Amino acid sequence: MGTVAQALILAAEKAANIARACRREQPLLELLVQRKGTADSNPRFLNDFKTLADVLIQETVRHDLAAKFPELTDQIHGEESNKFSNTLGETIIVEVKETEAETAELLCKVLNGDKNAANLLAMEVHKTIEMDDINSQISGCLDLDIPVKDLSIWIDPIDSTAEYISGDNNSVSIGSISLSGLQCVTVLIGVFDRKTGEPIIGVLNQPFYDGSKGRCLWGVSHMGKKIFFNPMKDSPLKPDDKSTATICISSSESVALKEILTGAGYNLVESAGAGYKLLMVILGYADAYILSKPTTFKWDTCGPHAILNALDGGIMDYAKALSTSVEYDNCEIMYASVEGKNETSSVSEWCNQGGIIAYRNAEVVSKILDILVDVGNE
Repeated sequence: MGTVAQALILAAEKAANIARACRREQPLLELLVQRKGTADSNPRFLNDFKTLADVLIQETVRHDLAAKFPELTDQIHGEESNKFSNTLGETIIVEVKETEAETAELLCKVLNGDKNAANLLAMEVHKTIEMDDINSQISGCLDLDIPVKDLSIWIDPIDSTAEYISGDNNSVSIGSISLSGLQCVTVLIGVFDRKTGEPIIGVLNQPFYDGSKGRCLWGVSHMGKKIFFNPMKDSPLKPDDKSTATICISSSESVALKEILTGAGYNLVESAGAGYKLLMVILGYADAYILSKPTTFKWDTCGPHAILNALDGGIMDYAKALSTSVEYDNCEIMYASVEGKNETSSVSEWCNQGGIIAYRNAEVVSKILDILVDVGNE
């Protein structure tokens, strides 16, 4: 299992490299952006964009993981369709070819004949990444007794696409939590046990953590064995602390929920990106990330969920957690088999329909839920 975790970390770093390469040239980024079709769009955003970077990152991760673990080939799933239409109206299937030259040739078609851009991207796709190239490490990773054939993977190639496109490096922050900007962009990869639905390995790469430099966090949790790695060792919580009295929420959250939480003494922070808000909970900058609406998906939560599990936290279904008819222990988000996902599938099939509550400390989240019962009963 250590080998699988290492492969995920390397794949996430290559994904971050591609994201950074695309952002280095603004004309290239403008060339890559296209409007998402309504079948793929998240209803929360009026302008939900798909970039070639999204698709290319997803297909690169899929290619690299399948090359190392062929039994995972049909179990690697992402947010994006790998169909991309260029400005000439041509529809091309984006995939990683056997050689860099072949991949560059395909990308050149997507990029309307821009050979320089295609060669740059192909070089990043085929570049060999070593653990020494990453500010992460794998030593001490647990050897979990799960056959690879029983695993399935969710990828969110670029979470917070709007922030990625805008490219703002001068984000306003509340404390240590950025409200917007490139810091809110994340690459999310999660592995779950297909038999139990349990998230067990999570990798979160923050490509623009420090301007053009990133960082990679990961966690493993299974059968009571847990490990978490954060290269920066940053967290505001001291060993005896349990609460920051801060909760991350969406800007679209209900007024009633906001009023109850602020009335209970919580500071609410509306920051961009589900992955970034989950990261703030992972690091302990927020007690929880609360979202009462069905606007996150399995690719958003699977990786961060595994990391939170490694910290004795988790991600619960918001509606179930507020329901008196559901046992507290049965509220965790689960990840069922994604057999049959294809370009015609509806994103609603993999939506966290009941909303989510992400947390690090069960005692703290229990107090929050007691407060929120009033909202759930309205």
